Amino acid sequence: MPHYHFKILTETDAQQWNDALKASTYSTFFQTHEYLKSDSKDRVPIFIYVLDQNNVVVGQLGMQIIGTTVMYSSHFFKKITKLVSSITKRGIWVYGPIMRVNDKTQRLEVLQQILKAVDEVATKYDLVHVEGQTPPLDLLIDNDYKTMLEKNQYSKHNFITFVSDLSQTTDVLWNNVSKKARGDVTRAQKRNFVAKELQTRDELKQYLILNQEWAQTKGLTIADPFQEIDVLWKNHTKGHERFFLAFADGKLISGVRVGCFNGICYTNFVINSYYDSTNLGGTLLTWHVLEWAQKNGMKFYDFSGGPKPVSTSEQQKHSLLFYKSKWGGKEMPYYIFIKSRKKIFYKLYLVLFGLVRNYHNFRKKQIKQKINKTQANNLPAEITDE
Repeated sequence: MPHYHFKILTETDAQQWNDALKASTYSTFFQTHEYLKSDSKDRVPIFIYVLDQNNVVVGQLGMQIIGTTVMYSSHFFKKITKLVSSITKRGIWVYGPIMRVNDKTQRLEVLQQILKAVDEVATKYDLVHVEGQTPPLDLLIDNDYKTMLEKNQYSKHNFITFVSDLSQTTDVLWNNVSKKARGDVTRAQKRNFVAKELQTRDELKQYLILNQEWAQTKGLTIADPFQEIDVLWKNHTKGHERFFLAFADGKLISGVRVGCFNGICYTNFVINSYYDSTNLGGTLLTWHVLEWAQKNGMKFYDFSGGPKPVSTSEQQKHSLLFYKSKWGGKEMPYYIFIKSRKKIFYKLYLVLFGLVRNYHNFRKKQIKQKINKTQANNLPAEITDE
């Protein structure tokens, strides 16, 4: 039986880390060096290697230590930053860990080493809680795997995402899309909406400005919208991230940020302008990006997901999840595991972010109602929304 050990780093060679990830079929952008590194002082990257007795890498986990929400915060929450930071310091990993062994017993041994390393990190950084998402395309996650996490005091939360197999032809992908979504794409094309891949740094600035405007509709403040423009531009030019834009009458109305790594694309972020009540830019972009990924030799497209609904009717209540289900992807399970280390602080964390979420939803509703009212007052009497 191989003997495993781990090492924990805050700096590692980017090429070496990423190349090791590619030995797995299910590693994604969220475990890359580029995603884990950040210019923010409130984020610390953690690179965990698991090695065998010959110092060969058999497992990896990339995570971030996060102090507080940096970019998106209201003026009120900025005033209580110290209080917020004291109850929100957490460790997060997305779509990991990544393993280079397929034997079930060895996988569990590697997982145990990773969990020991995460505990060491949590103690060192005095984290309130640790939260990790498993990779949906790791098809070897079984009950024993999940039980090991639960025995290590992680609570399990069931999630689903939707993944398209891009080995299918474009025609098959199109026919798998719901009739309603296909109709919306056609409507957008008839209105001469234009979808394209971002090509210039100036277009990236336009995307970030739209992101700032989108945030304002939720009552959020982005003090410096260009804070990470250098990182984003570098990621885009290297191909680890791609940005796609939709225009109507020459005006940017929608943007999509897509993680691309190891043949897997992931919808990382979607923003839409609320200044057009019939904005179809996001829908047009979703199809455009799916088609782009298929034509550019990607293997899978992950539309992202959310908490697993208990029924179809429950799924329809979650409008964003229901929207994602329309694009023909196969429903796939993944899990969020959470380990609370400071139970009182963690409860306060949940209350705080519940308040933040409710505040943002309230502000969004307020502003959308104001925009819709303004648009209605400016429309000629004979014009109605389709």
